[in-house]
Amino acid sequence: MSVFLLILIGFLSVTPQEKELVITQKTITVSGQTSIGSFNCSFNRNGMRDTLALNSQTNNSVLNFNIPVSEFACGNFLLNRDFRKTIKAEEFPKCQVKVANLRKNQQHYTCKLTVNIVGKTLVFDNFKLDNTKDGLEGKLSLSFTELALEAPKKMGGLIKVEEQLDLQIVLGF
Repeated sequence: MSVFLLILIGFLSVTPQEKELVITQKTITVSGQTSIGSFNCSFNRNGMRDTLALNSQTNNSVLNFNIPVSEFACGNFLLNRDFRKTIKAEEFPKCQVKVANLRKNQQHYTCKLTVNIVGKTLVFDNFKLDNTKDGLEGKLSLSFTELALEAPKKMGGLIKVEEQLDLQIVLGF
């Protein structure tokens, strides 16, 4: 009986299997709507190899990347310039994204996501990441107000950017 109890306690104390993901691509896309259409500004970094522990019990596995705002590409130099001006690139030349505490759930993953942009630090404790063909992908919506920014207007207010911004994060492996 005592041997059975020891074996049972041994099985119950087993932690979820830890695994490491090797991240080779990081993509951040900021998109939004204007009164005349939509826009997408992306940062993409390929060929890097960062390791992120999955279900780590120590919670010290962190994927941290700094993004020079000047490396966001919006499709043409005018949009690039407007985007950089809107997010105050001269005052805040870098954005930082940090992924920590990655956990596997039934159909998706969760993590603690920290985004530092325009001097504001936003923390999302249970950020959902879906497993897609491109890797782990998560989306969130922000507002200009949340970032203490003013939605830009052009041509005397004829062209307006809507208040909501969508942020997509893809961690490829």
